[in-house]
Amino acid sequence: MLAAKKHAGGATAGKFELIQVLRFIAALAVVVCHSAFYSKERLDSETISYNLGANGVPLFFVISGFVMMIAAEKMHNADGAWKLFAIRRIVRIVPLYWFATSVKLFTLLAATGLVLHAQVDWLYTVKSYFFVPAINVDNETKPLLAVGWTLLFEMFFYAVFTLALLVRVSAVKFTAPLLVALAIASVFKTDAWNVALAFYADPIVLNFLWGMLTARLMQRSVLVERNTAVVILLLSLGYLFFPRFPEYGNTITYGLASFLVVYCCASLEKTVNFTMPRGLVFLGAASYSIYLFHPLTAPVVPEVFKRLGIIYSVPSVIGSILVALCVGAFMYRFVECPLTDKLNRYVKQYFSSLTDFRARAKSFE
Repeated sequence: MLAAKKHAGGATAGKFELIQVLRFIAALAVVVCHSAFYSKERLDSETISYNLGANGVPLFFVISGFVMMIAAEKMHNADGAWKLFAIRRIVRIVPLYWFATSVKLFTLLAATGLVLHAQVDWLYTVKSYFFVPAINVDNETKPLLAVGWTLLFEMFFYAVFTLALLVRVSAVKFTAPLLVALAIASVFKTDAWNVALAFYADPIVLNFLWGMLTARLMQRSVLVERNTAVVILLLSLGYLFFPRFPEYGNTITYGLASFLVVYCCASLEKTVNFTMPRGLVFLGAASYSIYLFHPLTAPVVPEVFKRLGIIYSVPSVIGSILVALCVGAFMYRFVECPLTDKLNRYVKQYFSSLTDFRARAKSFE
C-alpha cells in the first residue's frame, strides 16, 4: 500500500529538477525507439525494435498535467489569467514547432527521396501548422512533422485548461469530466466518426488528469515516504522502459505507471535534499527541442551507413541517438531559448502596459 505523509514544507516550493530530468528520460526513450525504427527501415531489417520507448509519451503527458497545475496555481481567480496562460503556452509550443515543421516541409520539397512517410498536400500542411487533426499518406492521423501528433493532444489540453481559467472553475473539476468522457468514448469509436473526434477520443488523454491530480497531492503536501517512493519509482520506470518479451501493458497501465513515476519523483524532491547534475537538468530543459528535431536528424545516420556499405545496426542506432541529442541541445541553446525569451519579453511588456492602462482608466472613474 502506498504510504503517504504530510510534509511541513510548501508543496510548490522549488523547481522540481527531478521532474525536469524525467522530461529528458521521456525524450530519450522516444529517441531510442525511433532510432531503432530508422535503422530497421533504412539500414538493417533485423534491427531489434524498442517499442517501449513510446512510453515516453504518456510520461510527457503526466508531466504536462503536473506542470500546468503548478504553474497556474495562483492564476485561477486573477483577472486576465486565462489570456496570460494561453499566450505563454503558445509562445512555448508554437514557434519552435512551426520552425521544425518548416524544416521538414523544405526538406520534403528540396529532397523528396530523403523523406519517407510524408506528402505535399497544402490543405493537410496548413492543418499541420495549426494543430488540426488530419490523415496523412500512411492513413494515420498525424501532422506533417509526425511526432507533432502529441502536440495535438497538448494544445487541446491547454485549450481546455484555458477555458477553466476563463470561467474561474477548478481546473481538475472542469477538465476531468471531459477527459474521462473522451476515454470512455474511445471504446465506441468507428470509422464513421469525425477525424478530430476520433483522434481525441483516446484513453491517452487521462494522463493529463493523472498529472493534475499529482500536482493537487503536492499542493496539499500529501507525499510518498522516501523509501517507498524509491521502490515504486524504480518498479514503475522498469515497467515503462525495461525490455521484456513478450511486452505487456496498455494505455491505461502505462499511464498509471507514469503517474507513479511523477508522483514519487515530486515527493522525493520534497523529502530528500539533493541536487541533480547540471547536465541532466539542461537536457531535461532541452527535451522539447530534442523531441521535435530528432526525426529530422536521426535518420541521417542509417542513411549514411547504408551509402557507405556499413550494415551494422547497433552503431547506427547509437549514432542516431547521439546526433539527435547534440542537435536538440544545439537547437535549445541557440534557437529555442533566444526565441522564447524574446517573445516572453514582448508578452511581459504587453501585460505591463495593459495593467498601466487599466490603472489610469480606473483613476478617471
